[in-house]
Amino acid sequence: MAHDQHNEPAVLIVEDDDAMANLMRRTLERDGWSVRRAANGKTAKELIGRVAPPFLVTLDISLPDMSGRDLILHVKSTPGWERMPIVIVTGKPKENGSSSWAVKSGTKAYLAKPFTPEELRDCVRRAAREPVPSP
Repeated sequence: MAHDQHNEPAVLIVEDDDAMANLMRRTLERDGWSVRRAANGKTAKELIGRVAPPFLVTLDISLPDMSGRDLILHVKSTPGWERMPIVIVTGKPKENGSSSWAVKSGTKAYLAKPFTPEELRDCVRRAAREPVPSP
């Protein structure tokens, strides 16, 4: 399990909405997670290239500068990050095919906005407990 310098399990939140990112950060930090945030795809790619892999990534699939799908492919092709559990967090309805694509791409869960802090906690806990499938 990846930990930060304080020996807490780490999560990378990739979310362009500041209010949503702050809600997610507060919720996960209360559960003992160390949280790092990237506000866009470019920042996320830079972090992925220079920090130790966290335990889990939450990813807004609709980023302003990059397709969330492209970022998932980048994560899955980065050494040390290949088996990273990814939780898709998005405002896109499941009917448009996003959830089936997310599952096929190897993501762990799909959390539709708006959601409650409890729903986020449950989703992250489930994703963190489940084994990551082999590529």
